[in-house]
Amino acid sequence: MRFQDNEFSQHIRLVLLACLIGFGAGLASIAFKAMIRFFQGQFWRAGSILETAASQPWYWTVLIPALGGLIIAPLIYYGAREAKGHGVPEIMEALILRSGRIPAKVVAIKALASSICIGSGGSVGREGPIVQISSALASTLSRWFRVKEKGMRTLVAAGAAAGIAATFNAPIAGALFAVEVLLGEFGIYSFSPIIVASVIGTLTNRLITGEDFAAFEVPKYTLISVWEIGPYILLGLLSGLVAILFIKTLYFFEDRFDRMRLHALAKPVLGGLLVGAVGLKFPQVFGVSYESIDACLQNNVGLWLALTLVFVKIFATSATLGSGGSGGIFAPSMFLGAMTGSFVGSVFHNAFPSSMSSPGAFSLVGMGAVVAAATHAPITAIIIIFELTNDYKIILPLMLSCIIASFLTVGLHKDSIYTMKLTRRGLCFHEGRDINILQSLPVRDFVTQDFQGFVNTEHVGRIINQAIGGKHHSFQIVDADNRYVGCFSLNQLKNLILEKEILDAFVIAQDLAVTDIRIDIHASLEQAMKTFGSTDVGEIAVIEDERLAGVIKRKDVIEAYNHEVMKREAAAGLVSKFKFSAQTQAYEIGGGYKIMEIEAPRAFWDLTLKELDLKARYRIDVLLIKHKYPPRTITIPGADEVIKQGDQLILAGLEESLIRITAEQDALP
Repeated sequence: MRFQDNEFSQHIRLVLLACLIGFGAGLASIAFKAMIRFFQGQFWRAGSILETAASQPWYWTVLIPALGGLIIAPLIYYGAREAKGHGVPEIMEALILRSGRIPAKVVAIKALASSICIGSGGSVGREGPIVQISSALASTLSRWFRVKEKGMRTLVAAGAAAGIAATFNAPIAGALFAVEVLLGEFGIYSFSPIIVASVIGTLTNRLITGEDFAAFEVPKYTLISVWEIGPYILLGLLSGLVAILFIKTLYFFEDRFDRMRLHALAKPVLGGLLVGAVGLKFPQVFGVSYESIDACLQNNVGLWLALTLVFVKIFATSATLGSGGSGGIFAPSMFLGAMTGSFVGSVFHNAFPSSMSSPGAFSLVGMGAVVAAATHAPITAIIIIFELTNDYKIILPLMLSCIIASFLTVGLHKDSIYTMKLTRRGLCFHEGRDINILQSLPVRDFVTQDFQGFVNTEHVGRIINQAIGGKHHSFQIVDADNRYVGCFSLNQLKNLILEKEILDAFVIAQDLAVTDIRIDIHASLEQAMKTFGSTDVGEIAVIEDERLAGVIKRKDVIEAYNHEVMKREAAAGLVSKFKFSAQTQAYEIGGGYKIMEIEAPRAFWDLTLKELDLKARYRIDVLLIKHKYPPRTITIPGADEVIKQGDQLILAGLEESLIRITAEQDALP
């Protein structure tokens, strides 16, 4: 009962902090939108970019986005690299690798860089920056109040929820975005602080601005005829394809700009010039493009213009973000959906005016469908469009198109527009956090010499005699200098037994070699597990400088995974509950493993965990570090974490390993 009471009190504390975070996110949303209006007025000298772009000299239209790129480039490069791009993947990465810790400076740099980028005409949205700003604010407050790892992750997601809710006046959608896209869990202890922050963020925005309406002016739409279901199915399919094109183009531009032999400070300027050049003909792509979305919803965009703007917007947004600009992809996704829906709706409404809704209805559904497909978050997309309309009548075609678009995109393109960036960095967020456990473990720590090998010139008769009846099922082949040649399996040999005498004269080990089952010694266990998953072998050759260093076995990788899971559960759960004292310095956690607290020995001071390499030397893990100066706690510390004088280390390992390290450290002068 005491544990439950303590857990409940911690939950109440998170809810109270969520109220503060929601209020802060609401204020941040208001301030950020005001900053965008300010910079837009400075760059374009008017409230509407569309009007200014049509009336001013052409060269100003081209140069203004480039000027914005010139200003934000040093801000991001020297201020906070996390402010580059659309922001949400950076939050995901922080949740995976740093338990939600986001540098406080991201709040200011992201707000300034994104507002300048959008205000100068960069073809990006404001939602991603607000999410990152609100999450960074939540992370900062969590550290101030010394919230534990699991609670910090929840509050960072709550900040994101409040940011989305305040932006769209859509509290339900904000909460669902946080759990569907960022956390992937709906537990009551994580969901309730998110709901509270989302509601408070929305109320703060309403009370201060006096606005209680949706982000867009949406007329009332309804399903006129059952025959409309067919066009809405088609819209879902087209929306999925548009989302895939958007994702692939965006990361294609990122790759192209990364390869350019230009300084990082010059790339956003080039991206701005490209956007400005496109904007000469199609000014609808400038900024968040809400005016153009509203025009679609009001049936004021022509059929062919809508189709053209789909491709132009993809180009402009990809150029802005790929070159190093700062802004979100939520509004561009809605823009693409509105234009796709307008095109489909115009085609069918023109052909069957009495039995088809106006193009505006299709635009509204298309907005949700492309967002659902691009983000792989159909529930969030459905709810956000529902909250924009406050009308249940559009929900049926909306659900249908969103689900079809999502299924198509997931089937053809595994990663969402958010997780694609993480995948390219080697993180697998969409599979859950546990898949990344193996990423931090190097193959070299699990190499074994328990294998049977043959020289590549060995004849098959001798190989069969030695291999059949042995304990191994896979065999490694090397040349005379121990350079790796390949491997073969026991099943291959069994097929040759009956013809052993005939084949022995002209078949050697080299002829049996399968050359593509290997892994570098510097790879991670995650890569090893992927190799095991794609092959039917129990061991993989480990290569160092083209030579066979040993093998890694499937069972050892699984054991390492289970051990890491146990270690992290201990860090997240047991360590947070145990109170170490002078009388009780260790706790038994089963399987011969113990958790122990020690004061950092003098020999550890000013060294990183990587330099100490305690795992290799003692086979123990550092679960947690309590820093004395500044006072803070690091759970599951990274390899670059520096040990300082006065730090307390929480270690986990076999009892004999812990006894050994304490004995050796006590013996030091």
